[in-house]
Amino acid sequence: MSQDSSLVSAIVASRRMTDDGSMVVYNLTNNLDFSNSKKVADALAEVFFEKDASKWFKVDGDHIQFNPTYKVRILLAEEHNKLVSKAVGNFLEDLKKKELDRKFVQQIKDISANMENLQAAMASNAIGTFLTKLFDRKVDITEIEDDLFTDILEVLEIRTPSNADLIDWEHLPI
Repeated sequence: MSQDSSLVSAIVASRRMTDDGSMVVYNLTNNLDFSNSKKVADALAEVFFEKDASKWFKVDGDHIQFNPTYKVRILLAEEHNKLVSKAVGNFLEDLKKKELDRKFVQQIKDISANMENLQAAMASNAIGTFLTKLFDRKVDITEIEDDLFTDILEVLEIRTPSNADLIDWEHLPI
């Protein structure tokens, strides 16, 4: 078993649903080596997205509906504070840029194309021309990705056992 697959297995093994089904807890306070915080973040983003976040989205054509049925709390030890903080940042970035994009790439493109078509239809008047200048395809795609990412953040907690919030809300990857 490779280091990455053993890391994924350790993260999966740490996942527990509360008795009432309202929360999943990933207790990563023991037995994880944070010396390579990027690998931990990649594995955590993959497991979290596949086991939890992907189940919260329903795709209907080019419409993506978000309907979470429980919250997720990720517990990380305080002892490696700098490494843990780096891992949290990498996790959030991977979640948005890798996992969301991979799962919903076609829907994001379709939504963006529909916005472009609407802008083109409005381009014949002054307001349409103004809007067309403000938004381009890349901005539209980024806004859609940001919306999906912020939906997930509403039901995700990353904390220490003493309940300190580890998400740096001022430096999110949005």
